[in-house]
Amino acid sequence: MSSMCLMCQILTTEVWAGDYLTNTNQSIGFLRNPSRDGAIDIDGVYYNPAGVGFLDEGWHLQFNWQSPHQKRDSHSSYGALFGANYLNPGTPHADGSVSRLYKGRVHVPIQPSLYLAYNKNDWAFQFGFGIVGGGGTCEFKKGVGSFEALVGQMGMTQLGSAFGGYSMDSHLNGKSYYFGTTLAVARKLNEKLSVSLGVRATYAWNNYDGQIANITFRTTTGNIINVPNSYVLDCTQTGLGVAPIIGVDYKVNDYVNVAAKYEFRTPITVKADASNNADFNNMAANRAAFANYLDGAETQVDMPSMLAVGVQVTPIEKLRLNVGYHMFMDRDTRQWTKDLMKDTHEITLGAAYDLTDRIEVSAGYQKTMYDQSEANYSDLSFNLSSYSFGLGVGVKVTDQVKLNAAYFQTNYKDHTQTTAVSNIVYHRENRVFGVGVDIDF
Repeated sequence: MSSMCLMCQILTTEVWAGDYLTNTNQSIGFLRNPSRDGAIDIDGVYYNPAGVGFLDEGWHLQFNWQSPHQKRDSHSSYGALFGANYLNPGTPHADGSVSRLYKGRVHVPIQPSLYLAYNKNDWAFQFGFGIVGGGGTCEFKKGVGSFEALVGQMGMTQLGSAFGGYSMDSHLNGKSYYFGTTLAVARKLNEKLSVSLGVRATYAWNNYDGQIANITFRTTTGNIINVPNSYVLDCTQTGLGVAPIIGVDYKVNDYVNVAAKYEFRTPITVKADASNNADFNNMAANRAAFANYLDGAETQVDMPSMLAVGVQVTPIEKLRLNVGYHMFMDRDTRQWTKDLMKDTHEITLGAAYDLTDRIEVSAGYQKTMYDQSEANYSDLSFNLSSYSFGLGVGVKVTDQVKLNAAYFQTNYKDHTQTTAVSNIVYHRENRVFGVGVDIDF
């Protein structure tokens, strides 16, 4: 097997495409109570745009600053193969297998969002900006297990019984940001019912930076064979998509508010601007799997349509209880096939309580449920069902200014994938800190 063929197999799985879950952590209010779909507040520009119509007359501004940090780890073994890495042997086990932990780290120092609304008479004019998809840099400093396994397997194939080991250098960086700008208007039809119509333009920016180099094989007699090729991927993809958003909010009575929002599918086609090296381009030119990473290539990366329904109940004046439901129509996007996944579902619960006229505390829960085939898992990109909780506080420092702070954590269910040649355990962790400010004027 040639080293060119090796690179083909390595990159058959997308290097970095982000989650297929839309980012819903769009405000500090969400971090401290993720059940926002039935709430009436300025972050309703994202969560409940029709409900913004019930805010007081005047200007309403909110700025949010979040810092998410995530681990995306895979603990992989391909039989005893990793023990043949003569510069970096793995961890041996009693069954004869050798495993290695590959660490992926996502850091987003600043994830901002901004909401602005102007209410006059029965109208509410709205603007919103945030990172509605993707949202970070994922770094694999030592590559991933599938990279290393293919290098080792290539050496075994080429040298046969003379194979005595291998070594390699690899790294992988992926960046994905989907910047969303929303314009909307809400109209109060009466004191109980408000409707909204909006549009969101989403600009997608993805960057792939990876390399496999310094591949060597060692024979059983100790000779070192250098593989001359190196493969450098340096590709940026950009594209723009636009989709409408409709909403409705109904005040059943003084104690119950019901709202719903539907975001249509956002069709996005990104175009590649690539500076790959010649080895990579020569290999990719003959293989359809790599067409996405060649200069000028176009790829579909649609954002799915989404239905959100929420209810807020106020049993007593100081207490607000929330429940919500989300459905993401992932399988209707152009980049996925229905045999890979079904639609994603979420449920949310939350509560907020006014300790005083100035201090509000809140907490909430979110459960995300994926239904996907084994073919949708890879150590380059994987999604796991999870549950999340958040908590925080809002403090009114004046009648017009409110400060918010929150912590949000997601706990994922590990997934083990076993094949005839490998065993991989997928693991993720996620923590988000955030602060923000609301200003009414």
